[in-house]
Amino acid sequence: MTRRSRPDPAAARISLVGAVLAATLLAACGIGAPSEASSASIAPAPSQSASASIEVTRSAVEAALKASEFGLIVPQTPFRPPESPALIDAARAVYQVVLSDDPAGGYLVIYDFPDATSARAAGLTQAAWLASGPGSVNFPPGTTHLIRQFGNTLVTFSYPPQASPDARVVKAADALATMGLPIPVGP
Repeated sequence: MTRRSRPDPAAARISLVGAVLAATLLAACGIGAPSEASSASIAPAPSQSASASIEVTRSAVEAALKASEFGLIVPQTPFRPPESPALIDAARAVYQVVLSDDPAGGYLVIYDFPDATSARAAGLTQAAWLASGPGSVNFPPGTTHLIRQFGNTLVTFSYPPQASPDARVVKAADALATMGLPIPVGP
């Protein structure tokens, strides 16, 4: 008859602690994280207060929306849209067009850039990304994207007209399309 040794409880605890530490270190290194930070999240924007450029653009956006009987608010829920790499690190402010039948929709983002040239370049990159496979899969089919350049800022507004509970979302987009320079999305 052979004698079986009993497992050492201290060794089992050490193995468990080692496994937990290894998992924690791998997670901290980003192993298994997505390679592109391009999907929507509720991650906060880079922490900066709204710049003077963003405030000027916000006022213009608010005036355009008000002329079409829409309000603009700071959302109560954190929001960050899918973005191309050109927008990920840009200073931004998030607002929400008040859509009475769609309180969870109507998000609008104003991005701030050092100058109009870099804003235009980032807008064109975002437009190309939205029209590409990697960009388009981040939105429901049929989503319409509006990108407007206003000086050294970009205004982005994406909405699925057929899926929105508030049919007036198209009217809000039309109001936003009256300001700044258009950056077309698509072929």
